[in-house]
Amino acid sequence: MFAEACSRVSEFTRPLVVSTRQQDGTVVSEFATMVVLNSDGWVMTAGHVYDSFAKYQTDLNKAKEIAQINESRQARQGAPSPQIRLDPTMLTNHSFWWGWDGVRMTTAHMYRQLDIVVGKLEPFNPDWVREYPVLRDPESFRPGTSVCVAGYAFMNVNATWDEPTKSFRLPRIPQKEFLFYNSGIFSRRVGRGVSANDGFEVSFVETSCPGCRGQSGGPIFDTEGRVCALQSCTEHLPLGFHPTVEFEGTTTVEHQFLNLGRGLHVGTIRSILDKHGIRYDAEGDESGFRIVG
Repeated sequence: MFAEACSRVSEFTRPLVVSTRQQDGTVVSEFATMVVLNSDGWVMTAGHVYDSFAKYQTDLNKAKEIAQINESRQARQGAPSPQIRLDPTMLTNHSFWWGWDGVRMTTAHMYRQLDIVVGKLEPFNPDWVREYPVLRDPESFRPGTSVCVAGYAFMNVNATWDEPTKSFRLPRIPQKEFLFYNSGIFSRRVGRGVSANDGFEVSFVETSCPGCRGQSGGPIFDTEGRVCALQSCTEHLPLGFHPTVEFEGTTTVEHQFLNLGRGLHVGTIRSILDKHGIRYDAEGDESGFRIVG
């Protein structure tokens, strides 16, 4: 059912790798997913992938404050050191890898309440992407529609820190080979009013299939490959029954949950793009592209 759609979606769905290095030298890399919107290099991904960057900025400021305090303190002979020690888990380095080497995000519009970031990559070569997404008509997207989620789930590619160049190193990532798909239906629409500062409709799509770790920021699309939502998170809804299981002489109560995917509705996505004059291909446009701004 989704074979042709997955082939189409694989053209504009790209990995996003977030790498961090801690004070104790520990290097961690986490995968997310992004959607390339147009040939100008505009992309969108989940807002929460920037959470580690916010922590990094906070940790840098803390480290500077501690350094200033330590400079003002003098050790007394025979007394314990008055120096404040840095938390070993504080972040000292941070990096985004945007699907291609040498590319960075120069402009970003963050809507954390909606869990979306829309930004522009530079430098960007339009030839890198052979097909760009079509955003579905919000009015035709109804509960019961078959949908599929695409993203870079179950990835275990680790970055390393190169001290001479002060940069992270990643192994080669075969992007299309690593894409993971899972499907279900549009179960229901979840509304949360309007966003506090911008007045956008806070509207999410719940899907009967969960979103997997690494699929955050990936497209939720229909059987035609049209983007219907942007994967945000997985909700764990209690089913209300608690069977007991006995294992090796121990009885355990297991709480049962239904795991549902949740993504930002295409109607809200289109409103954000319209506000910033970002070009995109919309279902139903006779001209193909919708030019805004």
